[in-house]
Amino acid sequence: MSNFFFGKKEKTTFKKGNPARNMDSSKDLQKFDFTEEVIQSFRENSTIPVDFYNKNGQILIHKSDTASGDDISRLRKFEGQGIYFLTSEIGKIGLDQGKIDASFEKLINPKLSIDLSRGATDLLKDIKKFPLNGSHVRSVGKSIDSILEDFKSSPNMETGLVNILEVMSSAGAPVDSEVLTKRTVIAMAMKVRTGKTFTKVDSEIKKVEQMNLMMASYMADIGYTQMKMPTHANLKGEELEYIKNHPIISYFMIANIPDLQDSVKSIVLNHHRPHKGDSINNNYPQPKDLVNKLRSYLEKYQTDYKKNYIINDIKKQIKDIVTSFSFSDDIGILSIAGEFASLTTAQSWRSSVEPITALKLILNNSFFAYNEKTLKDFYDYVGLSLCSNEPFIKVGDFVIVASQDSNQKVFFEVCVIRESKKKFNSTDFRTSWNDNS
Repeated sequence: MSNFFFGKKEKTTFKKGNPARNMDSSKDLQKFDFTEEVIQSFRENSTIPVDFYNKNGQILIHKSDTASGDDISRLRKFEGQGIYFLTSEIGKIGLDQGKIDASFEKLINPKLSIDLSRGATDLLKDIKKFPLNGSHVRSVGKSIDSILEDFKSSPNMETGLVNILEVMSSAGAPVDSEVLTKRTVIAMAMKVRTGKTFTKVDSEIKKVEQMNLMMASYMADIGYTQMKMPTHANLKGEELEYIKNHPIISYFMIANIPDLQDSVKSIVLNHHRPHKGDSINNNYPQPKDLVNKLRSYLEKYQTDYKKNYIINDIKKQIKDIVTSFSFSDDIGILSIAGEFASLTTAQSWRSSVEPITALKLILNNSFFAYNEKTLKDFYDYVGLSLCSNEPFIKVGDFVIVASQDSNQKVFFEVCVIRESKKKFNSTDFRTSWNDNS
């Protein structure tokens, strides 16, 4: 029997009078993927090879054979909302640019990873009794820097296996340390592979971003050390609400440490809210609730001069949530890496699941948990690498696809995988849609 999965599909309509008025959206328009390889090819050739449309079929950017760097950079402004091109012109874009075969080289250094997990075990025990401090942070920084540099040193860094599950299977680490180590390594691989660099300055900036994400991954769940966590299945409502406090507890454990950059604190505070907004969402906390909770702490601390550093940091966090939400991509990476790490780790109330099963479970819940970019980057850049290059969706599988229109109405459609073509770290699928939804 074929399997069913949930996925996503943009539901596109066309207005009368625009250039795309006679097109069938499911056949004639395709969403543009903002891969660094393709954007770089545009820059090298000073060209925008096709017209780009919005989801209503209206032209946003015209093709050009003499495009400037600024013209090409304008494409990035539409990454969040989505930009489309005619499927018939896919050959002009060169989506296969830079694609190479997957490698079976194992990229994760066992010694460095096990050392990281042992250090995590020691730290988690230590902070149950004593506050986290700068010395802890500097020690963690050395460990994650070693793993990062070792990973990037391989010529097959982009295509090899992220074999962290194999490494941790024999490490004998406690559950919390195992999840922390897996999450940090997976987040690292995803961040490195999605952030191509073309200059030395790019490389230096990306290195800081990579280190900050890995540090945030390490610190994300330290709040559990101050909580009495339930260790059984079928949680009651009040137990679930109690667990939801852990991101803000983790944040307050690091908020007063100058050694940590603002982005680390923001990612930790928000890492269970990867899908921005108040629409359909299974994640927590929502912006309004989180901001209200932070403001209540401001009122509580405002007369305590010893809390000035934390007060200023809380103000920065509130401003970022309300105005810009600067680190949403990293928050999404940390969240999805953490879900995979948790699913593949045995817990007191359940056994671990196989990595391919974990990929299926994450996809099934994806519409209600992750934005499209987070989901696509995860499966494109690390999905196969985490499963020994075995595709998790096969020809003949059915996919239930959820979409949402501009009126927030949700549609469900069914398609079947007709053919697949492996390339790079992802698998391309050709589908047949049933549009009678």
